[in-house]
Amino acid sequence: MKWILIVAGVAVAMVVIVFVLGATRPKEHTASISFTLAKPDSVIWATVSNFEKVPEWNHDMVQSVRRIADIDGRPAYREKYGSFEMTNVVRELIPNRRIVRDIIHEGAFSGSWTFELEPQGQSTQVTITERGRVDNAFFRGLMAFGDNRATMKKYAAALVKKLGGA
Repeated sequence: MKWILIVAGVAVAMVVIVFVLGATRPKEHTASISFTLAKPDSVIWATVSNFEKVPEWNHDMVQSVRRIADIDGRPAYREKYGSFEMTNVVRELIPNRRIVRDIIHEGAFSGSWTFELEPQGQSTQVTITERGRVDNAFFRGLMAFGDNRATMKKYAAALVKKLGGA
């Protein structure tokens, strides 16, 4: 019985510590990665702007994408990631240069992903920026133990694999 109480006490203490840590972190964050692909911007654009095809080359992250009714007159997509779904709304689309997609998640977080393509001779620099908001202090505490850029890195790795290397 004594060990059960000790284990339960440690578990409660860990939850409290994560919550307190999260309460001290800002609700909003920005994270970014950049990488260069030996492909013209038009080739990269054709891949990253075709949202419904993303599961074909990024299936480890994205199980499905389906077009849904526009939201505020903008194209919207429902995407399934493992055990949860979220809605992405295309806020800005400048062909071969920039995509901004707002993330609408009915739960833990919201924000946007921005894709920017910058030609560099025969190559293109790709920059992905996440601007996120996490209202739940417990989830913000859990984020302290991870890499805010991990999802972008996985996306980039799948893109590099799809397009034949960096």
